[in-house]
Amino acid sequence: MNKANRQVYMKVTLANHTKTILKPLEEISAEFNLEITELHNQPVTEVLNTGMPEMVIINWIDGMNAEICSAIKKIKAMKSHPFILLIGTKDTVTDLTEGVTSGADDYIAIPFTKDELKLKLRIVKKHIDLNNTLLKTKKKLIKFAKEDPITSVLNRRALLDEMLNEMGRASRRGDFTCSIMINLHNYNDLLNEFGTKVFDAFLGEFAGRLKKSIRPYDKIGRFEVSRFVIFLPHARNEEAEKVAERIIKNLQSKKFKYKDNYIGPCVSIGISELDPEDVEKKGKPDDHLMNDLVLESFIRRSEFATTTACEKGDNKIEIYTF
Repeated sequence: MNKANRQVYMKVTLANHTKTILKPLEEISAEFNLEITELHNQPVTEVLNTGMPEMVIINWIDGMNAEICSAIKKIKAMKSHPFILLIGTKDTVTDLTEGVTSGADDYIAIPFTKDELKLKLRIVKKHIDLNNTLLKTKKKLIKFAKEDPITSVLNRRALLDEMLNEMGRASRRGDFTCSIMINLHNYNDLLNEFGTKVFDAFLGEFAGRLKKSIRPYDKIGRFEVSRFVIFLPHARNEEAEKVAERIIKNLQSKKFKYKDNYIGPCVSIGISELDPEDVEKKGKPDDHLMNDLVLESFIRRSEFATTTACEKGDNKIEIYTF
């Protein structure tokens, strides 16, 4: 297979290499889909800060410190730790053992055969596959911990955390922010009429239309079973009202249909504005607690406006005023 077209499975960074090490690696590179990067008098940790190989092979030479292995593991630029393989002579076995203790994953002593090197690479491949599986599982767990399972928007806790962070950031810049609450006030009627399966599918599309109505950096979450909250950084009531109008337009532009069922959502939207001066930013120990209360008041004002909007009829917008 042409090297330019060959799919790379494993990126290998080779430090302090010699022909004894490089030649057998090159001979089996096609079999294992290796992409080999050779370092020439360059610090390993400095080079690795700009890239993320799956494997680092270090030829152990006189004067090397075992701490290089732990230093590699601490590089923050890496999404996952590379497999570190040390190579040395039988005279350096004590140093190699110290290197493994400090963070290396394995070592191989010179002279070694091509088959021995293949065996090590198969071990590395298993290590990479396992690590990739763990990373995917971790991402899924994080996603499940932050998302509402039915609508795929943020759940209540994750939404509040995001809003707190964004409030602090906006207050430091002196920006106003807005909270928009969307209340699906015929929630129970729709659920009773269409059943859980159809209604859950509807909620997923409903939330999707809300997401299409906002900017990429705005935050949206399911605050309660029938209520969604959208947080708008760097926005005043006027901008929030335009977003609310866009939401109603997107909800009404196309009917929600599931098989032979047409679902007609009735919403009321409330808007509240937060002055950056209301957010505590002095760095005191109780600031976080105070900002929790500020956030609660911020959301409750939009909730109060939602109630007022609901009293005026379906698909109405109300801006909270003091």
